[in-house]
Amino acid sequence: MGKQANPRTLSDSEAKSVIRNLRVSPQKLNLVATMIRGMDVNKAIATLTFSRRRISGDVKKSASVSDRKC
Repeated sequence: MGKQANPRTLSDSEAKSVIRNLRVSPQKLNLVATMIRGMDVNKAIATLTFSRRRISGDVKKSASVSDRKC
């Protein structure tokens, strides 16, 4: 009797993670996101570990959480 569930928009081999209340400009976040977009999760975490950008730590934390959920 409740609301119908939305169909899954991502394939089974993809994951999505959302970070809220992050104090950084969207342009700076997009620089890091484009750097790891399309990579395997483990390779992306390794890339973020050695990145010199300040935001890479928060993105790495989010990526590791989404890795555990899959």
